[in-house]
Amino acid sequence: MEIGIKRPSSKRFFQLSFEGFKPAGRNKIEQFFLSWWGFIKSLSSYLIKRVYSLFVFIARLFSLILKIPHELKSFLTKKLIWSRGRLGRSIATWFVMSFSFLVFIVGELFSSSPLVINKSVSADYLESSPDIIPKKEVTLTSLPEGRSRNQPFSYTIQQGDTLYSIGNQFKVSIDALKYINSLNDSSVLSVGKEITIPPVSGLIHTVKSGETLNSIASDYDVPSQAIADFNYILDTGKLAVGTELVIPGGKVPVVAPPVVSYVGATPTSQGQGTASPNKGFCSWPTTVYLITQYYSWYHNGLDVASSRGAAMPPILSCRSGTVVRAGWDPFGLGLHVIIDHGSGYQTVYGHLSKLDVSYGDSVDRGERIGLMGSTGRSTGPHVHFMVKYNGVAQNPLDYTQ
Repeated sequence: MEIGIKRPSSKRFFQLSFEGFKPAGRNKIEQFFLSWWGFIKSLSSYLIKRVYSLFVFIARLFSLILKIPHELKSFLTKKLIWSRGRLGRSIATWFVMSFSFLVFIVGELFSSSPLVINKSVSADYLESSPDIIPKKEVTLTSLPEGRSRNQPFSYTIQQGDTLYSIGNQFKVSIDALKYINSLNDSSVLSVGKEITIPPVSGLIHTVKSGETLNSIASDYDVPSQAIADFNYILDTGKLAVGTELVIPGGKVPVVAPPVVSYVGATPTSQGQGTASPNKGFCSWPTTVYLITQYYSWYHNGLDVASSRGAAMPPILSCRSGTVVRAGWDPFGLGLHVIIDHGSGYQTVYGHLSKLDVSYGDSVDRGERIGLMGSTGRSTGPHVHFMVKYNGVAQNPLDYTQ
């Protein structure tokens, strides 16, 4: 028997299907807003529940993660106790094996050679292939890289050369150039003349009879090992007389001036030793008497100053002599004058603002040679006055009156 189901009309079906969702209201607009308000409340409630569930899940997961180390610790402790050390030995063995394998893999990754060479290479290929670089034979006495020379050499003076420019070009000190070539402050560099350049900033010493490496190092105030290393001295107890040694970083030995006495204005040598000061050797180098810094082991002269704003006082030659230098000093003195008085004595006047003399002029005692100033490395108007004997600075107050 066939049973038929009568389908309601479309209008009635629509009414029956959505009757439960039809909000109660006075008109269609109110019903529309009420339906949307109900939808939004339901959606918000659903989202809040989902977010809350998510936070609960994250909190439980985080709590579980925090419990893992504790649970793992408890597990390993139980296993180690139950196995009485057998599990510990297994863990240590696996750790050592894993670490060794890791070191091997990392080393091979950074190595330029392959892990396995499965290609046989003939001797003919090794000899003829341009890809193979033969081993370079290096002698034990070759110079280390970065040091181009280890022996002094000759340099021909060019137009415009000075000791400063030559020292700067070859990275050696001016004192070393002067000492090796027997030069002084009054020496003139002639174009075409050859001078000796040390290989480093240092000195050259010729071994004399009775000298040892330690005694030479003591004379030049350098470590003996530095001399041995630079000159490749294997047996430091044997030095051949006449051998030239490079003294890296060596300081010029200070030669004490001879004992001198003064009769009138002329110094007379009394032999080797220390200087015997005499107040009559020099007159005061200027017309002001304010001393701002005295001679000491770290200050090689006497600073006589003038008050700021006052007219610059004249600078006077303290003794008759010949001007051997008049010009600019790049090492701090600025405009300066050097006067040679004979018998190894010189006086120096630095930081001048004006020069009244030039190279080769003869000056008398008390003659004006310039004006006080503050040129060069200076903090105020003053003159830096020096007295030298054979290049060694003396205390000016021991020679002035």
